[in-house]
Amino acid sequence: MKSKLYLALFCVAFFWGTTFLGIRIGVETIPPFILAGIRNFISGFIILGYLIYQKKLESINARQFLRAFILSVMMIVLANGLTTYAEKYISSGLASLISTLNPFFVLLLNLLLGYEKLSFKTVIGIVLGMLGIFLIYQSSLSDLVNPEYRGGIFAILIAVLMWAVGTIITKRGSANSLTMLMNVSLQMIIAGVILTLIQFYLTPDFNTASWSLRSIIAMIYLALFGSVVGYVAFSYLITQLPSTKVTVLSYINVVVALFLGWLILDEAITVRILLAATLIISGVVIVNYKRIK
Repeated sequence: MKSKLYLALFCVAFFWGTTFLGIRIGVETIPPFILAGIRNFISGFIILGYLIYQKKLESINARQFLRAFILSVMMIVLANGLTTYAEKYISSGLASLISTLNPFFVLLLNLLLGYEKLSFKTVIGIVLGMLGIFLIYQSSLSDLVNPEYRGGIFAILIAVLMWAVGTIITKRGSANSLTMLMNVSLQMIIAGVILTLIQFYLTPDFNTASWSLRSIIAMIYLALFGSVVGYVAFSYLITQLPSTKVTVLSYINVVVALFLGWLILDEAITVRILLAATLIISGVVIVNYKRIK
């Protein structure tokens, strides 16, 4: 059991860090929502094929479908789809850095819902996180004049919030829920349909001939490692550990994403960005210290 848990932790911490780079390369030539849509179609049908092969398909009632639909919209269509859209206009490193707000959003929602209590330690953690975000925006004030950049920042913030809401819903579970793999497969296929329809609505005349081999390989990588490996590992972890503890892994994602963005895409890592990352990660660690210990 422990080895399975550690493997899942590694998959979420490392492979999800690489997905920020994969998305950035993918959207170079592929429209963001069709990229996210095809990615989820591929991964959803891979898992479905595995379930058919293993003869583990389940019948789905209306309540189970509705739950899967809601989680699919929150955690894949909005969270993953808007992250993909955002990286069309902002760097992969910045997207990953903003995504580290996820534990704070989960914490604040848990506070509002009465699942956790406010403490001095929590306040210190939130203040540090907010200082980190202030540094990010202070270094990009001139960029905020650009409406596309501003839209990218807004999109990634909504994505992080929706992921936090979905995380809490997933953690609370359902007595009548599907098995993990069946649930994940259904969510991905639903999201694939919705995201593809969104792209056709926005740009019905997009041309696949303009898609580069580099972007297509990135899309396949995202389907295999970002969705099949990463999302399945996350879905397993959320059933084994507290939701806030699982979201702490996002601060490992940002280290991986910042390094790969610098190494492969020549994205700048300034002293201000490093300081902002340090403040945000410190805030997350302080907020979750008891759980980590």
